[in-house]
Amino acid sequence: MQNILDEPQFENHIRQDILIPILSDKKDYKLYNFKKAVDVLIAQNGHIPKLYFLEIKYHKKSNGRLGFGSGKGTGFQPEMLKDRTDYFETNLRWILGNIESEQYWFVDNTVIRNYISGGVIGEKYNNIQAKFYNEVPAVDKDELMLLISEWLFSE
Repeated sequence: MQNILDEPQFENHIRQDILIPILSDKKDYKLYNFKKAVDVLIAQNGHIPKLYFLEIKYHKKSNGRLGFGSGKGTGFQPEMLKDRTDYFETNLRWILGNIESEQYWFVDNTVIRNYISGGVIGEKYNNIQAKFYNEVPAVDKDELMLLISEWLFSE
């Protein structure tokens, strides 16, 4: 994870170095390379098809904040966090990184909600509090791959 300077590089690292190896021998899983509503979409084929969603965020001090949504409380991320739709509560996860760490954070919507600045999603720029990185346990790359695998393949 060295030399990652921004969120697009971190997203690429997650795809290339983590998700592609996890899915390489899973013929029923397709990793999509487009960003319409979420950063990563994984489709599972088979008897009961399923979609999995990943939001990827990367913090560096020079940004000052770790924002989500498109501003003024709009966008898929704020709406999904507000609505608490069962499908997204189960099938969406967040992977966060920090330029000051070689660790990863793999969390669900509940954890993200606990660290929203001001405690509520509003009609403003929404942010994840910096204390998230000190209070939420981090994992290394191998642990992240294991957690993602358990989430995707456990049934």
